[in-house]
Amino acid sequence: MVSFDTSSFNWIAIVLAGLSAWIIGGIWFSPPVFGRRWMKALGLTQTGNPAPGFVAALVIAIIGAIFLRWFIGLANATTAVDGVVVSLIIWFAFILLPSAPSLLFTKSSGSAFAIVQAQHAVAMSVMGIILTLYR
Repeated sequence: MVSFDTSSFNWIAIVLAGLSAWIIGGIWFSPPVFGRRWMKALGLTQTGNPAPGFVAALVIAIIGAIFLRWFIGLANATTAVDGVVVSLIIWFAFILLPSAPSLLFTKSSGSAFAIVQAQHAVAMSVMGIILTLYR
């Protein structure tokens, strides 16, 4: 039987991991880094008020950190490298692979897809490091 016991979770680490992913996303998609290229690849010129998206992204990142911490526990990951490996396996299996067919069926931008997926991989890796070192 699989248990989702959260009693041993370090909730400060979970919030910090979610916050780190949110900050990475904010920097990643800022205009000087990848924001302009990403928007151009999507054919966007303006996104409107980003505030609701920022709030939602933070909440989603913290929820993701909770589940990532659970998977790290199931994998018995104990080192930063373990945390990165678990995170990248989850990213590959549950984020990259299910998202990839959209490139074939929607004719969406490959460069926009690559920018988003690279950000996910980096953010997940940093969250994995935090959640493993501060269990």
